[in-house]
Amino acid sequence: MDYVEDIHSRGRSVLVVTTTTFILATILVIGRLVLAFGLSFTIDFGTSKGLGKHDFAISETDRLALYGSEYAFTVLYNPALMTTKTSILIFYLRVAKDTQVILKNASYTVLAIVNIAGVVLTFLNGFQCKPTRAAYLPNVHSNCVSVIILWLCSVPVNVITDLAILVLPLPVLTSIQLPRKQKAILVFTFALGIFVTIVDVIRIYFLQQVIDTQRSMKTQEQIGNGTDFAWTASMALMWSAVEVNTGIICACIPTLRPLFHRIMPAMITDRLRSKYASSHNFDSRPCSCLSHLGHGGPTVADDRTGNQECRLREGEVGTINFITTPDMNQLEPGNQSPRIDDIQIQDPDDSVYFGFIDIKGPKSMLTTTGKESFKYCTIVTTLFFLWGFSKGLLITLGEQIKTLAHESIKQDIGLSASYSIGYFFGPLTVGQCVLRHGGFKGTFITGLCIYGTGALMFWPPAVLISYAGFIVCQFIIGFGLSILETAANPFLALCGPPQYGELRLLLAQGVQSTANVLSQVLSQKVLWVNFSTKSLINVQWTYLAITFFTVILVLVIYYMPLPEAPDVELQLLSENLPISISHKFFATKLPLIWITLALGVFAQFCYLGSQESILIWQVVLRRNTHFSFNQKLTINDYGIISQTTFTVGRFVFAGLCLIIRPRFLLLIAFMLGTVFAILVMTVYHGPCSVAMTAVFFFFEGPIFPLIFAIGLRGMGKWTKPVGAVFVSSACSGAIFPYVMYIMVHGNHRHVHYSFCIIVALFAFGTIFPLYLSLLPDAGRQIDPVPIREGRASLTASRTEKSLSDGLIGRVKKILNSMMPKTLGTYKGKRGFELPVVARRDTRV
Repeated sequence: MDYVEDIHSRGRSVLVVTTTTFILATILVIGRLVLAFGLSFTIDFGTSKGLGKHDFAISETDRLALYGSEYAFTVLYNPALMTTKTSILIFYLRVAKDTQVILKNASYTVLAIVNIAGVVLTFLNGFQCKPTRAAYLPNVHSNCVSVIILWLCSVPVNVITDLAILVLPLPVLTSIQLPRKQKAILVFTFALGIFVTIVDVIRIYFLQQVIDTQRSMKTQEQIGNGTDFAWTASMALMWSAVEVNTGIICACIPTLRPLFHRIMPAMITDRLRSKYASSHNFDSRPCSCLSHLGHGGPTVADDRTGNQECRLREGEVGTINFITTPDMNQLEPGNQSPRIDDIQIQDPDDSVYFGFIDIKGPKSMLTTTGKESFKYCTIVTTLFFLWGFSKGLLITLGEQIKTLAHESIKQDIGLSASYSIGYFFGPLTVGQCVLRHGGFKGTFITGLCIYGTGALMFWPPAVLISYAGFIVCQFIIGFGLSILETAANPFLALCGPPQYGELRLLLAQGVQSTANVLSQVLSQKVLWVNFSTKSLINVQWTYLAITFFTVILVLVIYYMPLPEAPDVELQLLSENLPISISHKFFATKLPLIWITLALGVFAQFCYLGSQESILIWQVVLRRNTHFSFNQKLTINDYGIISQTTFTVGRFVFAGLCLIIRPRFLLLIAFMLGTVFAILVMTVYHGPCSVAMTAVFFFFEGPIFPLIFAIGLRGMGKWTKPVGAVFVSSACSGAIFPYVMYIMVHGNHRHVHYSFCIIVALFAFGTIFPLYLSLLPDAGRQIDPVPIREGRASLTASRTEKSLSDGLIGRVKKILNSMMPKTLGTYKGKRGFELPVVARRDTRV
C-alpha cells in the first residue's frame, strides 16, 4: 500500500518546487527591497549634504560626504534594477512552467541578459576610476571614465529589457479564455509595466541634459570633479531611483488582484460570465485527478494518460489561477476545488481569438482570393512603408553624423560594407531558418526585433562619436532588415494570382521608396536643418522612437492573421508551369531551373553592387561636377531628385507589367540603364550630368523587384531558400565600392572614370534578361502563366463570380471595354484582367 501511494504521490515534487521558488522569490524580494532602500537613502542623504545645489552653495565640510553618497548611488543602481527585473522574470517562469515554451525560453534569455549586463555595469561603475578611491575622494590624481557616459551607454540594454518584460506575457494573457472584462483588467494590470519604460525615458532625458550642460562648461562628468555636478545630475539621480521604485510597484500589482477581488468584487466580476462561458463551450467538467481531492486520493486503477493530461492543465493555470481569481460564488456547489473550467489556455486551431477580437484564421496564400490577396498585401505593404520611412531617417542621420565625426569616404565605404555584410548573413542564417520553421509572421517579428535593437544601439556610439560603434550598429540594422526582406519580398510575390507577382512586388517596393524619399525630405528640410554637435544628442530620440515603433509593429503583426505558403503547395504550384522542373539545359544534365536561378542571382549580385556603389560615390561625383545652374539646390537636393526618379521608375514599370512581359521589361531596364551609366561616366557638366543621373536611377529602380519575382517562379519547395539567396546577394555592396575607391585613390583616376565599374556591372547583369529572351524554354519557365479555361476549381469559380459582381468586377469590365486591343495580346482572347482575381488551379 505504501508502494502504491509512493507511485501516485506528488508530495515530494510539490514540496521541493514550492519551497525552492519561495526561497528564491523571498531572497529576490528582500534583496530588491534592501537595494531600493539603499538607493533611495543615498539620494536622501545626499540632498542633506548639497545634492541639487550649485557648487558655490555647498560647504567644504559636506563635499566628502556628498561625493560618497553619489558614488554609493552609482554602485547600487544597477544591482537594484537587476534584482527587480529578475524577480519579475522569475514570476513569468512560474506562469510559463512547462506549457508556454516560448515564454519560458524568452524569459530565460532576458534573465541572462539582465543579470550579465547588471553585473558588468556594476563593476564598471564601481571601478570607474583608477585608483578606485578617486571616484569618491577629491583632489586625487586618477584616470576615470565618465559615469554619465556609462549610464547613457547602458540605455540600450535597459530599454530593450524593459520592453521585453512588458511584451513577453501579452501573448499568454491574451490567449487565456476569460470573460472580456476580466481579461481586459488582467492585460491592463500587466501593461502597467509601461510606466517603468516611461520613467526610463524621462531619466534618459535628464542624463542627456547633464551631458549637454557639462559639454557647454567644457568639464568632465566624473563624480566630484565636474563643475556643478551635484546640481546638473540631481534630477537624473532622482529619476533613476524612481525607475527602480516604479519597477517594484509594477512587479507587485499583478499579485494584488485577489485583494481587489475581496475589496471591490464588482470591479473584477463579470455579470455576463456564465453567458460568456456557455457561448464559448467551456468545459465544465473538472479533471479526474482533481475530482479526487478530499476523497482519499486516486486509486491504483487510475489511467496514466488522464493523470498526465490533468498535470498539464494544472501546470498551465496554476499561477494564472492566482492572478485571475474568478468569482467563487458563481461556481456550482460541490465543485469548489478546481478553476480549470473557468480559465483555459487557447488550443491551436484555425481561428485567432485573444479575447477582444475574434479573427478567422487565414488560408494558404496560394489559394487566396483576389480580395483576400489585396487585404494581406496591403498589410505587408504598410510594413514596407514603415521600414522605408525609418530607413530614410537612418540614412540621413548617418550622413549628418559622419560629417560631424569628420569621416572620410573610406570610412563611409566601411559603414556601407558593414550594412551589406549584415545583409549577407541575415537571410542565410536566421532569415531562411525562421521562415521555413516559423513562417512569414515569425520572420517579420524576428526581423523587426533585431532591427529595433540595432536602431537603439545607435545611442552609445552617438554619445561617444565612435566609428567602431557605428560599424556594429550598421551591421545589426542590415541584419534585421535583411530578415524582413527575406519574408516580405516572397510574401508579395506569392500572395495572390501568380501571374501578377512582379506587379505586386513593384508596387510594394515603390511604396518603400516613396517613404524613403519623404523621410529624407522631412529630415533635411524640417528636422535637422542646422545640424551640430549639440543637436546630436537630440538625434538619439529619433532612434528611440524607431525602436518603440517597431515594438508596436511587432504586436500588430503578432495579432494580425497572415496566410502562409507550405512547401508542399509551393511544389504543386511549380507543376503548373509549361516547362517541367526536370527539364534539362540543352544536352547537359543540369536542370534548366537551376541555370535560370544561377544567372538570376548573378544579375542581382551585379545590380545591388552597382546600386550601392553609385549611392556612395554620387556625392563625390556631384562635388566634382561643374554646376552652372540653380545654385539654390544643394548636393543633398540632387540626391533626393535621383531617389524620386528611382521611385517613379518602379511605379511606371509596375503599370507596364500589365501589357509587357516582365522579362522584356527587365531587358529594357538593364540595357537603357547601361546606356545612361555610360553617359553619367562621360558627361562632366552640371545640367546634363544631373539629368543623366536622374534617368539612370529611373531605369535602375525596377530591376530588383523584377529579378526577385522572376527568379522565384518555378522553384517549388526551394522557393523560400532561393528568396534568402536573392536577398543575400546584397553583399556585393561591400565589394564594388572598394573597387571604385582603389581605382580613384590607388590609380589616381578621376571619379567619373571609376563609374566604368557600374557600366560593367550593368553589362554583366544584362546577360540574365538576354538569356530569358533568347532561350524559348527559359522564357516559358518564368513567364506568367495565363489562366486556362475549363480547369477552374469550384471554389475559384465561385470566388470569381462573387468578385465580378462587386466593385472590382465593374472596374475590370470598364478597363476591358476601354483597352481590349492593347491588352488583349497579353492575356489572349479574354483581354485584360486585374491582378486581384481569384487564382485558378491549372492542374486536373
